[in-house]
Amino acid sequence: MDISIDFGITVTDIIRRDEDVLSHQMTLSKEEPSLSLLKQLLPDIDFKSDVNFLAVTGGKHLNLGDEIDSTKIIHVNEIDAVGEGAMNLSGLNNKSPTIIVSAGSGTACILAQNGNFVHCSGTGVGGGTVLGLSKLLLGTSNPDEIAKLAKEGSETGVDLILEDVVSGPIGELPSDTTAVNFGKISKLDSEISKQDIAAGIVNLVGQTAARIATSVATTFNAKEIVVVGRSPSFNGLKNSLEQAASIMGFSPHFPSNGEYASALGALLIAEKNPPD
Repeated sequence: MDISIDFGITVTDIIRRDEDVLSHQMTLSKEEPSLSLLKQLLPDIDFKSDVNFLAVTGGKHLNLGDEIDSTKIIHVNEIDAVGEGAMNLSGLNNKSPTIIVSAGSGTACILAQNGNFVHCSGTGVGGGTVLGLSKLLLGTSNPDEIAKLAKEGSETGVDLILEDVVSGPIGELPSDTTAVNFGKISKLDSEISKQDIAAGIVNLVGQTAARIATSVATTFNAKEIVVVGRSPSFNGLKNSLEQAASIMGFSPHFPSNGEYASALGALLIAEKNPPD
């Protein structure tokens, strides 16, 4: 059996490949990686006999050293792991430049071409921003509750759009393009619904990720954008990202199982270069 683990800021993803069967599990990240944590995460595994190797990536994976019992630990660079996993899941030709957006707690942009992966931009705005602002403004950091509120609301309840602030179109931008995120709040005396606030938060994060990704794609002459990570599980965020990217002529790919792209990439890289 081959095993990989991605120690994310919010979620830890575990992938196992037993012959041709690939399985995935996740758990909330509660402590830094350690050998004792590995045994907690994989209580059914005998590291002396059950595992060919353990590939690790993500936060402070270097804490783990090079071996657990008699099983080799392979450390995989996070950028390489995300890139390898995202390109595998997307099915795109790896010869053309592609921008991979890792939309997790924050947002990272990776340039992928010919199997090489380079971190080229990013922003601290991401899924963690959605959770943090929601806790401050809505009193909850539960992703399901936030997603439900956002689905029931509209960002136009808190955002100023172009038709609110200008007398005519600006270039090719649609009249409902966001002009100022949360710009409407200071002008309103009435109470704003939690649903609209949630929609505004999600829209802010999705648009920010799209602006970064499309700018980087244009800079590197990349025609494709692939979005992985857990943030797109907020449908409102995914929609906002898609709409903002479409203004710049891009139609991002959101591959299935993108939430564990990094763990998958670590596994694939380790399988290409197994320990002796």
